[in-house]
Amino acid sequence: MARQTYVGIADPVRAFEALRPCAAQLRALQRSCKPFGCDYHAIAVSLEALETTAYHFTRRPHFFGDGGDHR
Repeated sequence: MARQTYVGIADPVRAFEALRPCAAQLRALQRSCKPFGCDYHAIAVSLEALETTAYHFTRRPHFFGDGGDHR
């Protein structure tokens, strides 16, 4: 059996910066939904997943926030 080595993400900030347009599109889609309705919450789950994953790799809170954390 071949042994695999996990190499990780070489540049996590760059990788998640590339996903910034996706987060913006999800936010725009969410704005067209009834506030706090089922569709709104379904999109919120996706946005929260992006934020949580970005934080895990970059340790930047609110990486995809509207104001951004562009350090």
